[in-house]
Amino acid sequence: MIHVRGLDGLSLVSPVDPAFDDLATPLLGRIATLGLQLKPFLVILRNETTETVASYSMTWRVTHISGQVSTFRNLASFPHVVCGGAFISPHPPGVAPGSPRLEANGIVIHGWGNLDEYYDQFLPQFVNDKNRTLARAVDLQIELDAAIFGDGSLVGPDEGSFVAENFGEYVRATQDWYRGVIDALHAGRSVAEAFSPIKQFWEEVVDQRRAGRLPGREDRLEVWKQQAAADVSRWRDKFPETEIPKLLDQHIRLAPFVIHRREVK
Repeated sequence: MIHVRGLDGLSLVSPVDPAFDDLATPLLGRIATLGLQLKPFLVILRNETTETVASYSMTWRVTHISGQVSTFRNLASFPHVVCGGAFISPHPPGVAPGSPRLEANGIVIHGWGNLDEYYDQFLPQFVNDKNRTLARAVDLQIELDAAIFGDGSLVGPDEGSFVAENFGEYVRATQDWYRGVIDALHAGRSVAEAFSPIKQFWEEVVDQRRAGRLPGREDRLEVWKQQAAADVSRWRDKFPETEIPKLLDQHIRLAPFVIHRREVK
């Protein structure tokens, strides 16, 4: 049995829905034939609200014939919804009102088939993992645990404040990098000088990875600091240095982002 549960205004299209393949195929692009083999570890999120979704988590619970339950949790986050500058990202700026997003268990798949020409080369391993995980399964529950909108409102139980804490830290790390760059530019430094702390940080990260020192799951702050640095660095790849100062001033938002529970009307 397969069960799906969304939240108020955020629905899930089950992988066993007769319309699922037709809905998922354009979201998968050129890897559709292979990507659909991930079912039932695929689901479509539909945003039926008037606000853009900035982050959400999804839980996949597999009950095996032995009675054992395996639980997996995914997190999708789009800090550009809050911080601005979405046009530097290869990904959509959140889940806009009326838009769908395809989710898979353990892998980011929405749109990636058209972004990475090598994406389909490692996808079969996830199909094999799915087959092993579900070999003796009797039930699968796919649930939207929580979502945060662009205005900071949160819906859903958000067990352990998983979404609120992770997305809040991601946004703060992103704004911290932006603030450092913008302050340096306002102080008269060149674009290269303003971005130099990020470059130096990444050089240290690369050295640590070569030495086999990777952040653990408990090092959330470091994980989001690294991801935010990668995000902000894209400005130098995307635009000429002469344009960057003006664009940052026009598009980046540094106001504190406050996450709060959405009032029930």
